Amino acid sequence: MKNNMKKVSTVMALSMALSGGAAYAASLDNTAPPEKQSIVSTSSSLAGTVQVSINGTAVADGYWSNDNQTAMIPLRALTEALGIELQWNKADKSAELTRDALWTQVFTGKDRYSVNKMLLTLGTAPEIKDGTLYVPAVFAEKILHAQLTTTGNQVSITSEEEVKTVTERGVITRISNQEKYQSIQIGGANQDGIVLNLSKDSQLLSAEGKELTLADLSIGMVVEAEHSLMTTRSLPPQTPTYKVTVLDTAAELTAQPKELFGTSGTIENVNIKEGTVSQIEITGTRLTETAPDHVVLNINKDTSLLDQNGEAVDAEQLTKGAKVIGYYSPMLTRSLPPIGTAWRVVVELPMVQPKAE
Repeated sequence: MKNNMKKVSTVMALSMALSGGAAYAASLDNTAPPEKQSIVSTSSSLAGTVQVSINGTAVADGYWSNDNQTAMIPLRALTEALGIELQWNKADKSAELTRDALWTQVFTGKDRYSVNKMLLTLGTAPEIKDGTLYVPAVFAEKILHAQLTTTGNQVSITSEEEVKTVTERGVITRISNQEKYQSIQIGGANQDGIVLNLSKDSQLLSAEGKELTLADLSIGMVVEAEHSLMTTRSLPPQTPTYKVTVLDTAAELTAQPKELFGTSGTIENVNIKEGTVSQIEITGTRLTETAPDHVVLNINKDTSLLDQNGEAVDAEQLTKGAKVIGYYSPMLTRSLPPIGTAWRVVVELPMVQPKAE
């Protein structure tokens, strides 16, 4: 685990680095419109492509220099991810980088890097390709003091801040299994909770310690995640994640339906039978494409009742007006609203801040 964390490194405020979608190599000119930005292919099948990740999140790709010995990475994508200000000087084709006490200057075509009034050489000069300035990957380590790991066509960069981690528990509400941008959301649905961005170095484990893949996970599972202390300012926040452990045992998951629906919302009505909650009516939003946003769920002795951190709660928490997430089988009645049986209900309770390690 510690080795995985050391392979990822940087010095930043992550908020602009963790957005989904295609990665762009920004134009050298701060004022250049988006249509003039250079798009770098993310396909690893293209010869010479270098896939770059910063703090566990993919950014614009780079390439191998002509001698195939040096990985070249886009400077602006690097500095933006690390929270470093870059000012482009058109006159001499140089870039000035500043952040707190750090100051350095990069000149196109010159293997000469100025760091706090000292000159260093890295063996490769920066070069412009398709309107974007690229520097050797070792620039991140030698000049910006970040950790650098190169494995095949993969370049991983991590800041010192990223070494600090947080461990927290939660119930999965969303899974994104895109080829290059994989993540899970826990602790809430929609704009609540946190999005755990996954990389090739992220560990996925079962409660018994067996290695898993993202395809083995499903919504409704209780997991424990070790992730970076740094998060984006988006809603929900996003963060690089180093380890995810499913806390449900194999025996507990046996009762889980093969296919799960999910609805997040507010309890509109509660039915009590023989002194205990027997049924709840939820109105809100669907977690899965074919799930209803208004559903009635039967509560029985096999229904798992948890808070958003995955801790067990009593049925008395199922009150009218409570915010909940219901997980259930797609076997529903044809009534309006449809009726089904809850496998698991997550009740939103006041959050306790996770402990930093």
